[in-house]
Amino acid sequence: MPDPFNRRTLLAGLGAAGAAVAVGQGGAGWALQRVSAAMNSGPPTLPARMRGLNLELSPGSLVPGIARELAGWGVNTVRVNFSTDLAAGTAPDKRIVRPGRTDPLAPYRTNLAMLKAFTAECAALGVGVMLSASGIYGRDTVNLDDSSGASFRAGVGNSLMQFWPAIARELRDDPAIFAYDVFNEPNYTFRREADGAVWYEQLMPEAIRRIRAVNKSIWLAVMPWPWGFASRYTSMPLIDDPAILYTFHNYTPHNYTHQGLGTAPRGVRYPGDISEYDTEAPRRWDRAALAASMQPAFDFARRHGVRMMASEFGVTRWAPGRDRWVADMLSIFEENNADWLFHTYNTWNGWNPSFRPDAEEVGVYPTLYGGYNSPTHQLLRRHWRLNAG
Repeated sequence: MPDPFNRRTLLAGLGAAGAAVAVGQGGAGWALQRVSAAMNSGPPTLPARMRGLNLELSPGSLVPGIARELAGWGVNTVRVNFSTDLAAGTAPDKRIVRPGRTDPLAPYRTNLAMLKAFTAECAALGVGVMLSASGIYGRDTVNLDDSSGASFRAGVGNSLMQFWPAIARELRDDPAIFAYDVFNEPNYTFRREADGAVWYEQLMPEAIRRIRAVNKSIWLAVMPWPWGFASRYTSMPLIDDPAILYTFHNYTPHNYTHQGLGTAPRGVRYPGDISEYDTEAPRRWDRAALAASMQPAFDFARRHGVRMMASEFGVTRWAPGRDRWVADMLSIFEENNADWLFHTYNTWNGWNPSFRPDAEEVGVYPTLYGGYNSPTHQLLRRHWRLNAG
């Protein structure tokens, strides 16, 4: 079986210069139009609600035909987790390529070509793209036992500061890309009580500053340390920038949503008494508990009058009670006026609800749709169609 969880394996042990975006008139898509970043005319206008999904990179996983499939479903927003060619399995010679002064994007060239072909189709169809820095060069070297953050600074810091200015220049004329997600699931220690100062006070503000030096108007997505947990919005700083999207990831309870991965056993049912992680005692998980797990994020959004997005949420397709879990999550997002992006339909199909629970596990499928019109798939499509309203 291909490795289905990349960065989520760690948890188991425990997104063009100035894309102008306007609300589409009578359609699911965005009206996308290129505007010079130098004009600095303020942040683009977002749709009333962003409802969509995540996409991962791997050979054949981001072809233009997928954009047409998304548009047909009514999806108006996708988030692409961008990685090095090696991390995505697209490196032609399967070796590490270092970023350099003359070519800081050298580790990403195959993926950039794939991304540009995909976003060209997205622009034509009115699907907005958020580009997320995920498996960037050096991330796999971070020592998660180093609570000082020194390993995080060394492994990610310099690479991130090279990556974003170069990407912002490279994609400055791409009309589909409306946002950059500064860093996917920031973390550098399993000690969740630590405050993440290296991220909040050093790397995140410096990355934002460097992007803004190139592009003053694109939206920037940020999430709390560690891992983007919604609960950490109690310590998340408010950023002095007019075009910030605040985001979080929610896979609670983890031993339920990730069952069958790592050490999480299958057969755990929702709603029910579930251990969030192996180290925690079982407790009742139902709609009220899910809502409570995300309440700090919703409170932050209301308190500061900002947009809040669940930029990842999902559950393995064989989890008993999956239809109920997804329905509860969607109703909570809609109730709290939160944008949301489901994880996911492409690459490893263990998350894909359009495959039968007992379908063979595959790494890449030629289309997003796996042939099984499950209740969860139908529910997501009904909600994506709300984008046209």
